[in-house]
Amino acid sequence: MLAKFFIFLTLSCALLQAADKPKEQDVEMLAKTVTKDGDVAHAIGNVVVYSPQYLITADEAYYNYVTGDLELFGNITMLEGVNYASRSGHSKLNLKTKKGTSDPLFFFDESSSVWLKCENAVLDAETYITQKSIVSSCNTQDPDWKIVFTTGEFNKESKWMHLYNPVFYAGDVPVFYLPYFAFSTDRTRRTGLLRPDFGMSDSEGLYYMQPIYFAPAVDWDLELRPQIRTNRGEGLHATYRFVDTAYSKGEITTGYFKEQSHYVDEENLKNDAHYGFHLQYDRSALLSTQYSQIQEDGLWVDIHYLNDIDYYNTKDNEDTTYDKLAVSRLNYYIKQEQDYFGFYTKYYIDTSKSSNKDTLQELPTLQYHRFTSPILWDNLLYSVDYQAKNYTREEGITALQNEINTPVTFYTSFFDDYVHASASENIYMTYVSYGEETDGSYLKHYSNYHRFNLFTDLAKSYDTFFHTMYIGLEHTVPSYSKTEGTQYNNTFKNAVTSEDMIPLDLEEKNTAFQFKQFFYDMDGEKKLSHSLKQAYYYDKEYHYGDLENDVKYYLNEHFYIGDTVHYSHRYDQLSRNQISLNYQEPIYKVSLRHTYIDTTYENNTEGKDYSYVTLYAETAYWDHFTLFSAINYDVEDDLFKSWSLGFKKVKKCWDYSLVYRDSNTPKQTTSTNGIDSVNKRGVMLMFNLYPMGSFSYDFKTESEQKQ
Repeated sequence: MLAKFFIFLTLSCALLQAADKPKEQDVEMLAKTVTKDGDVAHAIGNVVVYSPQYLITADEAYYNYVTGDLELFGNITMLEGVNYASRSGHSKLNLKTKKGTSDPLFFFDESSSVWLKCENAVLDAETYITQKSIVSSCNTQDPDWKIVFTTGEFNKESKWMHLYNPVFYAGDVPVFYLPYFAFSTDRTRRTGLLRPDFGMSDSEGLYYMQPIYFAPAVDWDLELRPQIRTNRGEGLHATYRFVDTAYSKGEITTGYFKEQSHYVDEENLKNDAHYGFHLQYDRSALLSTQYSQIQEDGLWVDIHYLNDIDYYNTKDNEDTTYDKLAVSRLNYYIKQEQDYFGFYTKYYIDTSKSSNKDTLQELPTLQYHRFTSPILWDNLLYSVDYQAKNYTREEGITALQNEINTPVTFYTSFFDDYVHASASENIYMTYVSYGEETDGSYLKHYSNYHRFNLFTDLAKSYDTFFHTMYIGLEHTVPSYSKTEGTQYNNTFKNAVTSEDMIPLDLEEKNTAFQFKQFFYDMDGEKKLSHSLKQAYYYDKEYHYGDLENDVKYYLNEHFYIGDTVHYSHRYDQLSRNQISLNYQEPIYKVSLRHTYIDTTYENNTEGKDYSYVTLYAETAYWDHFTLFSAINYDVEDDLFKSWSLGFKKVKKCWDYSLVYRDSNTPKQTTSTNGIDSVNKRGVMLMFNLYPMGSFSYDFKTESEQKQ
């Protein structure tokens, strides 16, 4: 048996090496006993048959060297290429035509883990045709699911399995019958139908989307997603993905959804059609591969266009709440050893507005930055940062701003590098020219300020832990400041951008204290992190800025508690507080976070506080079973933005999940403020049979929520 094993292993390696060789090779046969009668060889005992396509073992074999007929008996194992293996008791196969029969047959596709058992099979070069068969990807003994069918065909070239009169079984219980069913065992990227998406809603009716995938080349593909909502309308969305170089990739998504007229009237929708466009392109090397003087460059394109928020809501059947603001960006940078050049653009579409003519856009921003470099001697350093910003819109004040910031810093250390100090002289200049609607108004500003830093960075090992600590003081002193012209702060501070033309912190004398510390156990695991920051303003009515304190305590490698607090000395209350708990191990995962922001303190104006709770929890305590839940709760509005509860059963060959979801999704209406929301509640049931794919059923009820 040991000799047979080594012969079988050697011939297996030889078969793999010969797979790419088109030259025909002779058939070889090895066994304990081999006799020959004319053109027929008879082998008995530990038979091994080797040909360019097959590697076969059996108890007994007859082979005709002239006709190529091979007949095998007893414990037959046949390897075909690197993916297919079969077992049978009796087989006939012509090694020239590759046609034959097997009875019974057990067939296994290694690439997909799909197996098939049948009473008899007809074989040829491309297909297996079987009778009275069972197919599954689960364990062969008592499989969790199986499909029993009368006749089937498996194409080894296309890797499609066609089943006739299949009955689906869950265990030994028949679930449903189809006259015909087909699936692919191919895991490679290829053209075909993707998993359809089903759903049911009381207001939208039956939802059905059938993605169609095209993959004609290795460097691009196309996905079409036609859909119908029987009580609402029809739509088509498409995504084109491409790779144009070794350094870049991109995708283009677009779509159109047409509402039925009665649905538009019933839901008070602003538009009867929703359409949009999204382009993403990322290239890490545009010019640096062609010009050696460019050390590094990169291009990032992220373009959005949509006519209203319902373009997002009709792309699929997911209960996703989207930001009302769509931001498009086009950024490019060039980096050399000491220099950096940047080009940035931002274009905003506020879907809550009927028109974006007065929405402030940033088209473009240009930046040049000189990295910190020595001047005259090593511990005297300088850097330069220049930016040109163009604020534009169709209606309202526009502006072109040029600003430059140039610090010159002297750095040194004392007491064997225990204490570090730096002093910098900073020059800031800006010039703003406003648009024609301001009759040539402008803003000039020049300021000079000094900045001093004194800090220490220490580390010490104790018997049971390791401690690092940073203590620093930063003192800023305005020296000279001059401003001419007009600053339209309120005009350039809105929902889109809070850009002030002059950074106000440069005009204020202040000292900031910062403290950071970390504790590690002797295994190098972090146990505690703590940071504290306090600024003192000498010339303000309220001298103390917010006290910022952040603590994270790591109970073990799985669990930590964090708290970030901003305390307002002016109002003697918390202005911001975020508490988070995170626990994660192989069978449990919990994340709980509460965020509170007092907008009165944040903006120095009366406004509604922000208080939000998010929770996600899951457990895999039971074998192959996961229970999960997610909650997003607005404390101020006393409203669950979304919540869900569900479970998922996962086995080697299949899984299923059941989820109940409740969410509030924005929609564009003709109301005064333009945005209402829809509350969607429902259940989703999904089955996934490997490798055939998944199918789901989604049922929802809806109700309108006025803002």
